[in-house]
Amino acid sequence: MKRFLMSIGALTLILVALGIAWTSPFKEAVHTLPEHPLARWQGGVDGGYYVEVTRSEAPYYFIQMRYESGDLWSEGWLRHEHGGGAPFSADDVIAFDGDGVIYLQQRKVLAGDKSGAR
Repeated sequence: MKRFLMSIGALTLILVALGIAWTSPFKEAVHTLPEHPLARWQGGVDGGYYVEVTRSEAPYYFIQMRYESGDLWSEGWLRHEHGGGAPFSADDVIAFDGDGVIYLQQRKVLAGDKSGAR
């Protein structure tokens, strides 16, 4: 009888531990914008922004930066050429300073029109 109760107790402890691990409060929330399904979240639990490439006319790309709420923060044209010919994507953005400047491997400024894109 003692072994049976110990087995039940051990099984209960294992199930409680698995339940806590399964519903961990430390899981990172998946950030998506239903109105902008191609927008990629960049940030952490303390905040961030969405990056979306809305028009692609290589080597020119129209980028939109959005607040966590989905509201437009900044937008503009960017000129970018990959060495291998791959198209520019939101994953190429390393950081955004909140003032129209995005960082790839080098600093790039969003321009209001294609002729100003560098």
